[in-house]
Amino acid sequence: MSFLRRMTSSDYRAAVAAEAAGNVELAAEKYALAGELDGAVRMHLARAARAGNRLHEIGALRDAIRWAGEVPDLKRRASVALGRALWEAARAEGIATERDRNKVREAAELLVAGDDHATAGEALESIGDHLAAANAYSAGGLVERMEVALGKDDDAQHRARLEAEAFANYETHMRVGRRDDARTDLQKCIEVAHGGGDYRRLLDQLDTSLLTAGKLELRRRAKPVLVACAAGKIVLGRDALCDLTLRAGGVSRQHAEIEHSGGKYQLRDLDSRNGTSIGGLPLAGRMPLVGTGRFSLGEECVVDFEVTADGALILRVHGGLDRGVALIAGDDGARLDLAPVGTPLDVIFQRGRPLLGRGTARDMMFNSEPLGAVRVQIMRGDRLVVDGDEIDVG
Repeated sequence: MSFLRRMTSSDYRAAVAAEAAGNVELAAEKYALAGELDGAVRMHLARAARAGNRLHEIGALRDAIRWAGEVPDLKRRASVALGRALWEAARAEGIATERDRNKVREAAELLVAGDDHATAGEALESIGDHLAAANAYSAGGLVERMEVALGKDDDAQHRARLEAEAFANYETHMRVGRRDDARTDLQKCIEVAHGGGDYRRLLDQLDTSLLTAGKLELRRRAKPVLVACAAGKIVLGRDALCDLTLRAGGVSRQHAEIEHSGGKYQLRDLDSRNGTSIGGLPLAGRMPLVGTGRFSLGEECVVDFEVTADGALILRVHGGLDRGVALIAGDDGARLDLAPVGTPLDVIFQRGRPLLGRGTARDMMFNSEPLGAVRVQIMRGDRLVVDGDEIDVG
């Protein structure tokens, strides 16, 4: 606008007066109406400087960008101011989500437009976008920073490949029942990933589901529960944490235990309220379990036992609420044939971890996939279909 037109423009005169009075909002409006883009941008920048909070500051700077239009110098001034404000806001609020990262990318784009290539590169490096940071440094002639960023990008790509490979291995190992290997893969993902929070959650879920204490519980649809054990002590009682949980009246929370060592089994009462008896006589001290026989926990829970020729112990609940519930126990590392307790499968415990095999089963589905002649490391939540018998792992 020419000097003469400025002097005769009421909006321009009102803008000058408002600016002199410190009313930058009114001055910005009047400069805009007068077509004085430089004045409008300058007043919006002043508004931003006086803003009481970050939100109002950013709002004023966006107004400055809008009035700068495509005028190079004005656009550059407004862009760098808004870019720095957005970057400072992102750092103050934290960068955790993809939405946060997009805010940083917007800030970097504005900083590049405002010729602040160094800050743009720093912002992009903070979200791991090292290639974009290198481009920002390059545009600003910052060669050394560009080379460092390119080196970081090469490293990030290498780590991304390692992460993708480890996660693919995790998924494969989970599917084929190699859970310890899957756990190792998740740990590798955590080591190489940026953050790794999602992998940590998966690892926590896996650790919660893994069976490592030498006990496997198979819950058959509409049939009694089967338990396999390879532990030094087998606890019987009402508590859900017992190896063999029994619901009959008169059974204490931890009623009795069977000590297992060297292929020998000894029964003892755990100071239960209603006692343990064998052959009709109250049990005092330890009683070896040999061959076949029967013992009672209280008056209502009767358990048949059998020590097989290969050294396994089989317990079968004789009557009551838990009639048909069975437990088979043996040594860690020994193959336990589960056929005597009602399923054609077999299991080997290794360091307390159950490795299930199909035994003599004709057809077996493991988590909806056919299982061949391999052993799978079972964990809580697995589902089996064995010769038409549906089984959940508890």
